[in-house]
Amino acid sequence: MKKNTFKAVLMIFLGLVLTTSCSKYKKFDNNEVIENTFTGSVIITSTGTDPAADFTGNEDSGTYSFAWVNSGTVASLNFDITAPSGSSVQFIINDKRGKEVLNKTLNGGTAEDTFSGVSDEGKSGTWKVTIIFTNFTGDGSYSVHPGS
Repeated sequence: MKKNTFKAVLMIFLGLVLTTSCSKYKKFDNNEVIENTFTGSVIITSTGTDPAADFTGNEDSGTYSFAWVNSGTVASLNFDITAPSGSSVQFIINDKRGKEVLNKTLNGGTAEDTFSGVSDEGKSGTWKVTIIFTNFTGDGSYSVHPGS
């Protein structure tokens, strides 16, 4: 292989490695709100490595998402809702590269009103936590923690 061709291939390889190892959410600070179209209320009760909040709504919908610095490779999520039939809350967690590692929905008016679980494995770094509220009437809470 010619010297110039080798250099070109090496530069392309290094570019691909650097591009795929970057964090999709690195421009956001820990706990920074990325999107908030939720017409209800989200009251932050804890920040840092273990963010938590309470939320309320009265037939409110929208999306609330924030950046979260996860030092681990999995996330532990706990959330609960008290809501009538027709209300739902969905949590989606993406790792630093944007890979979806958890997707869980709780629907109001059912026996399943609490979730406690661990995500699939992802890359440590700045993750994105998204909460999607649909016709949400009631209240709930969540907490997220680095897993092992």
